Amino acid sequence: MGRALHIAVVLGVLGMAWSAAAQVPGACRTPREAARTFLDNLQPDNDRPDLAIACFERPDGMGNAGLIERARELKAVLDARGLFVVMEDVPDAADYKDENDRLRAPLVASFPAVYFQRIAGEWQFPVSVIHRVPQLYAETFSSWGEALINRLPPIFRSSFAGYELWQPIAVVALLLLCFLVSRLTRALVQSRLVRLLARLNVEGVGEQLARTARPIGLLAATGLFALFMTDLRLPIGSARIVVIAVKVVAAWAGVLLAYRLADLVVMRLAAKAATTATRTDDQLVVLLRKTLRVLVVAVGIVFVLQNLNVDVTGLLAGLGIGGLALALAAKDTAANLFGSITILIDQPFYVGDWIQAAGVEGTVVEIGLRSTRVRTFYDSEVSVPNSTLAVANIDNYSRRNYRRFKTNLSIGYESTPEQVQAFVEGVRALIARHPDTRKDYYEVHFTGYGDSWLEVLLYTFFQVGTWSQELQARQHLLLEIKRLAEDVGVSFAFPTQTLHIETQAEATDRSIPAAPSAAELAARVRGYGPGGDRGKPQGRTLTHGFFAGDTSARGNAEG
Repeated sequence: MGRALHIAVVLGVLGMAWSAAAQVPGACRTPREAARTFLDNLQPDNDRPDLAIACFERPDGMGNAGLIERARELKAVLDARGLFVVMEDVPDAADYKDENDRLRAPLVASFPAVYFQRIAGEWQFPVSVIHRVPQLYAETFSSWGEALINRLPPIFRSSFAGYELWQPIAVVALLLLCFLVSRLTRALVQSRLVRLLARLNVEGVGEQLARTARPIGLLAATGLFALFMTDLRLPIGSARIVVIAVKVVAAWAGVLLAYRLADLVVMRLAAKAATTATRTDDQLVVLLRKTLRVLVVAVGIVFVLQNLNVDVTGLLAGLGIGGLALALAAKDTAANLFGSITILIDQPFYVGDWIQAAGVEGTVVEIGLRSTRVRTFYDSEVSVPNSTLAVANIDNYSRRNYRRFKTNLSIGYESTPEQVQAFVEGVRALIARHPDTRKDYYEVHFTGYGDSWLEVLLYTFFQVGTWSQELQARQHLLLEIKRLAEDVGVSFAFPTQTLHIETQAEATDRSIPAAPSAAELAARVRGYGPGGDRGKPQGRTLTHGFFAGDTSARGNAEG
């Protein structure tokens, strides 16, 4: 009797082993079967981890115990993140290839870090995924949360309706904490916005500020809940519902915040438009308010639907077909209208600015609803569509802080090194003394030997408001440089050629003026610097100058 019982037990164990062995070989034939093998054998009512690891590639040195631990950690990560595996979405073809032509299939499309790979004819979790599981586990669960759960008394670990007792308590505590964070964030943001709008001279927006602070507080609370949500270790069904709820609330709060901020922006523009004489900007503010609201709501609806994994492509296509005729008929008008709004908000230029954009250069005369009028420098008027300006590269010359001047000064080869040095330092002294030059950055250097001259680089900036003032400042500087050259005995070169002819003519010496001494050159350079008595930084004139727009006649002339 005892021997028969012993034989029966042995046969039973062998039968179970044979049954398990019979199930494993075909369990990894496709990605879907591998997913079922992994998930179905880690359920509370069917916990067979030795079968769940059948589709795990075995890393070197890791036994069944290590693989089982990895499998349980991976299952916990999926559950806590609400990553529900829809078996119909997992490929069921043994020769499946992804978009990159690889034998690879993700377990969940939105979580590509975990995937199956075909290895030796079977679909398995590769070693790379198995080694990544501890990292995913650490990113999902906080170490302090896990330590706290392990130290809970046994009564809090007791199960009821699929939940441990500590889980609903933790949910309530987290919700209370999120509520407190929301209230604190709202108060803080509202106080900051009051200070900001006070600096912008915007008044009478107290109620609007409170309405703007509410979605910010809700976003902060939602972010806090999402941060600690995985530590609740909810079952996959509840976790999935919570994840969807968090996405919906966050998306709704973001849309509401954009809506409130749009109102604040329009209020700021309305206050600014009220101080101007023209009524065009007031009309644009009204139009801008309606346009922004419709745009924010439309984008917000699409954003919320996308967060709910709803395919909005078909919906948008249906709406697009209905309004196709109207859109095609009014697309140019709408584009120009939105272009004017963009110009108004972004303000790349103002009336009176000198700009270059869309192949047109001139002064802005008027910014209208459809186009912007620019008067060119040959006195014609060009209308540029606002839709073109909205996407064009606009070069606004009126907003320059400095106007660059770069040239090469060519002096003769007969100049001595001391004279060249004196000339270079003298030009620097002139720039340092000139009233319209930038003093913190300029470059004057002897840079090379030309074909017929010595090259001196002059690189400086003028700090003036108009082109006419720039030309006047440039003229004053160049005249001073010429006087400096004469004073230090340097002549400006021009292209020359030397011709050598073998003749019997008598040699004659060419007279070369004697160069000043180094001390004399240094004294002359200092005379052109700040406080010197040689230069004329304001410009030397023979008459009153006859500058454009200047009809006065000054009787005395500066020598």
